[in-house]
Amino acid sequence: MRAISKIKKSERPLSQEEIDKASDIDILQYLLSIGEPIKPDSNSSKYYRHEQHDSLLISSHKNYFSWNSRNESGNAIKYLMLVHGLSFRDSVEKINKDLENGKVHEFKPSAPKYPEKFVYDVVEKSTTENIVEYLVNERKIDADLVKMLIQHDYIKEDKYKNVVFKWKDKEGNLIGANLQGTREIPLEKRIRKDRAYFKKELPTTKKATFTGFSLTLGYPDNLLYFESNIDLLSYLSLFREKLLNCRLISMGGLKKETYIENLKLAVNELDMAGRTLKSVKSCVDNDQAGRKFLEDVQAIEIKHKGEIVPVIEDIPPLPVGRIKWDWNNELKDVVKKKTLVKEEIETEL
Repeated sequence: MRAISKIKKSERPLSQEEIDKASDIDILQYLLSIGEPIKPDSNSSKYYRHEQHDSLLISSHKNYFSWNSRNESGNAIKYLMLVHGLSFRDSVEKINKDLENGKVHEFKPSAPKYPEKFVYDVVEKSTTENIVEYLVNERKIDADLVKMLIQHDYIKEDKYKNVVFKWKDKEGNLIGANLQGTREIPLEKRIRKDRAYFKKELPTTKKATFTGFSLTLGYPDNLLYFESNIDLLSYLSLFREKLLNCRLISMGGLKKETYIENLKLAVNELDMAGRTLKSVKSCVDNDQAGRKFLEDVQAIEIKHKGEIVPVIEDIPPLPVGRIKWDWNNELKDVVKKKTLVKEEIETEL
């Protein structure tokens, strides 16, 4: 990321007009105009994401940024202070100088393009040791569950040792896929410093893009939404015996489009089967972004066959001293505690 030079401090105090002018600037247009490394977020058309800080989002409709991993948010002034280390004065003066030089200009993002059909160009391998090592031994996903998903062609290993998560429709047709690296990327080789593993979503049709990886147990009477495939499998490992007639859906982030599209798919399927949608659960991460998503979706009233469908919050409990906790964190913590108890019993014997 290119450095922004500090402006030489002047002795005079800043005027309120200068502060207000810098505070009210359109943050998205301003950051794009000065060449900040941000790009449209795949999770929502209303957000841009910083290319080097994955949890830093810029809201085009609310005119502010949120840096979720640091629990920080604010306007363009605050952005320059946090991201580039400028003082409050330097930030205000820079923005006003850029305004005088005419750097800020109207920006209209281009509409995303989608292929007409999904092309699966992954080279699969018959081996599974790398994905089993990653999912079972590192992520602590239930071994029997992983074995079943491999046998039923829901996950595979590719030639680069990635886990391939296959997206399928209700007829079992392959409509999309995403790849998850199984080996941690050394810090110096990462494109994004806060992304330790390779991730890729294969391009697919517009409708399938907002479908995602999902697993259905029986009928989709109950919908459960997760931020990632790993969280989905973690939750299933924890509560597998209690889950019946449900569909677990990975949104690949906090995608409201995926939330809505899967609601439509489930309702259509249930109507054809003469069944009713009973509940919708948001099983997202327990952090600032996840809790905001919960507020947004709980404000949407869902009705099916004249009845209001309950929208339920189901997030993992946040341990003391943590600002983020997901279902894979919870699974690993549960497995660790069980292992310690087992070791203590064996020691006593």
